[in-house]
Amino acid sequence: MRIDTVNRLLATLLLGIALAACQGNAGAGDDASNESSERQNRMSDTRLLAPCPSAPNCVSSLAEDERHRVAPLPGAGNRADSLALLEEVLDTLPRVAYERIGPARIQARFTSRILRFVDDVTLYVHDDGLIDVRSASRIGYWDLGANRRRVEDLRERLNARLGQPQPSHG
Repeated sequence: MRIDTVNRLLATLLLGIALAACQGNAGAGDDASNESSERQNRMSDTRLLAPCPSAPNCVSSLAEDERHRVAPLPGAGNRADSLALLEEVLDTLPRVAYERIGPARIQARFTSRILRFVDDVTLYVHDDGLIDVRSASRIGYWDLGANRRRVEDLRERLNARLGQPQPSHG
């Protein structure tokens, strides 16, 4: 890589960090927060989940566009209980390996049965138990909806364990 390219990348990275720090302090003394501003705060914190690429093989609860957007997963009311609940659900699924990364993140790898494709799922659990999720294919352009179906399957399994009613399908 050429030096000027590296310098531009570093300048862009530093600018992004500075902007994120400024956004994090905006309105710090304002107690009147609503659900929309909380979602904006989560979405602006790029440390939570990597953004989806332009390809349609990724979904994320922090994506801004409808093509990639899924709702966050339900949690158990606090981080510890939600992490335990996620691990219980993941333990029941075939062809999945996962590890807890730090105090709030689970990184899972799902392998397809026949072709052995690997999809990466990152789950970030907030203090209040809400779970942000990103599911993405490692290879290929289209995933034929597999990542969206996986997230919705996780949602149904979590809701079932939380005792919440399941939506009717037709």
